[in-house]
Amino acid sequence: MYTPTRAEVADVFDGVGVLDFEDHEAALTHDREKAIAALDAFHRLYCEESLADMGIVPDRDMATGWARFESRTDGKRTVDSGDQPDHPAAFPVTWLYL
Repeated sequence: MYTPTRAEVADVFDGVGVLDFEDHEAALTHDREKAIAALDAFHRLYCEESLADMGIVPDRDMATGWARFESRTDGKRTVDSGDQPDHPAAFPVTWLYL
């Protein structure tokens, strides 16, 4: 299992990294309570609103899975959500769909 570095995430809250995308975010953990806390802290800091303010319902708007970084031909990287926990580059995520 791979552990993303601080430079690879948008921010870290209570030891949980958060990835930020246009239409969703991901907390780098399968621990539901830690994921909710990290994503809520991220939204409070960067969006000035809580998950509750946004009407987020964890059972509806969040899901656990696996992800990994993949290199692109232009030198940048993307995140693949290919749910392959046995892949050496895989790391746990809890997706938040906005």
